Amino acid sequence: MSDPIKIPTMAEFAASGEVPEVLFWVGCMGSFDDRARKISKAFVRIMTAAKVKFAVLGQEEGCTGDPARRAGNEFLFQMQALQNVTVLNGYGVKRIVTACPHCFNTIKNEYPRWAASMR
Repeated sequence: MSDPIKIPTMAEFAASGEVPEVLFWVGCMGSFDDRARKISKAFVRIMTAAKVKFAVLGQEEGCTGDPARRAGNEFLFQMQALQNVTVLNGYGVKRIVTACPHCFNTIKNEYPRWAASMR
């Protein structure tokens, strides 16, 4: 078995007064699905090898709301989006990367509307 991967959280960076270059948005699949976890781990190894200073939200990361919106539950989507945007704005996140195409689409195309309303 390989050694566990230690990735700093945004909270740990904030506590030390540092800011990472990038936030890695892991996503639901990257966190819970066995096959997708392999992708997340590989992505972390790539970022580490490239010496990118990055962090994750850890327990503060919630679902982007994409599944709720696709299922027609706009209210739940908006609640999840506003909660995530509040966390992202709280840390002053400027750059986000993800290995999940659904998270990418939602963060890139849906969240800017919510981010503007939170400022």
